[in-house]
Amino acid sequence: MEKKLKSVLCQWCRLDKAYKFSAAENRSVQTEATDQDGSYEVTLVLTEEQAKDLAGDMRKTYEAGKQAGWSDWAPQSLADVFKKDDTGHYLAKLRKKTYGDPGSKPRQWMPDGGAARDDFQLTSGSTIHVSLAMYAWNMGGRAGVAMRPLDIMVVNLAEASTGGGGGNPFAADAVTSNPFGLPNQTTPAGAVPAPQEAPPLQRDLDDEIPF
Repeated sequence: MEKKLKSVLCQWCRLDKAYKFSAAENRSVQTEATDQDGSYEVTLVLTEEQAKDLAGDMRKTYEAGKQAGWSDWAPQSLADVFKKDDTGHYLAKLRKKTYGDPGSKPRQWMPDGGAARDDFQLTSGSTIHVSLAMYAWNMGGRAGVAMRPLDIMVVNLAEASTGGGGGNPFAADAVTSNPFGLPNQTTPAGAVPAPQEAPPLQRDLDDEIPF
């Protein structure tokens, strides 16, 4: 099942390059798109309303994809589906593995509707539209729904912290006037925001899901 979410905050963006967890460094490090262990990730920071909407579609996705012998997946609250941060928002992690495919990178779009440069760095705290794919999974007696980022369109690009093919599915939402005064990332001119220093990646269930 595919879904679009509009005007959501994001954090921990690892979309400029493929990344993988390094046990030696205890954090995510950049790797090649052809690395079988590489992946692209971004975490959505959702309001309660946005979280309820997404959780509802996740439940539908699981029921539609459930196979014979699979465990039931019946979360009783939003806290059973998403982590909750100190501000009361819910965190939904999107992850897309490369499987060694150099064309697996999620597509990114700027507010004017144009494609972002390949090395464009989305920053934490930015507001985005996102298109994602959901897949039911069942493994080792556990069950859930994995989410992959497909397309991301910048609505408002946050300042960087010091600490593929196809058309744009958000073309109708293009902001041609560029009210946020963002730099033009669709041409080689201009500086690219420096990549953020990502916090250590926690090894959780997401790392076991074969998506």
